[in-house]
Amino acid sequence: MLEAQADVAELKISQFDKALHDRSAFSCGFEPIDKFLKEALTDHIKSGYLTAFMATDEGQKEIVGFYTLNAFAVSPDHIETPKRPRPPPTIPATYIKAVAVHEDWQGKGIGRALMVHALRQAMEISEKVGSMAIVLDVLRDKAFERRFAFYEGLGFQPMNDPENIDRVYISMNDIRATFSA
Repeated sequence: MLEAQADVAELKISQFDKALHDRSAFSCGFEPIDKFLKEALTDHIKSGYLTAFMATDEGQKEIVGFYTLNAFAVSPDHIETPKRPRPPPTIPATYIKAVAVHEDWQGKGIGRALMVHALRQAMEISEKVGSMAIVLDVLRDKAFERRFAFYEGLGFQPMNDPENIDRVYISMNDIRATFSA
């Protein structure tokens, strides 16, 4: 069963609110993600591009980690689809643009807790708005292999997309089966 570890029991994950979440000291060690969180996140939310969820230590404002979700579409050639009915020209999916944990909190189960929360959120959303899979891009940097193995361990598999070789997905059916087991 996919669950968060016990050592993150005091972690609170909630939808982003500027009044409740302090981004100023956040650093995950990957500058483009840090910059996105501090400089672009609010505009992306206001524009309706995505939603964001922040993890804080209970009672604190400082962000220890976060993730984002948005609507997405993929080619039926890039993921496994049921043979019947014939798939539409694009397959609805949920995209995780970013998942990041503050450097001081890495290795403590925060990333796993964020992913469990993200998968549950996406599964609930898919009950209201069709979404066949969750898609994300594994960022290329010095931690790529570790990060890729982490997502594989959660059930993500590579997409058949030659233009996005670091893009992975997990089907909503697999997520439902995991959480109902």
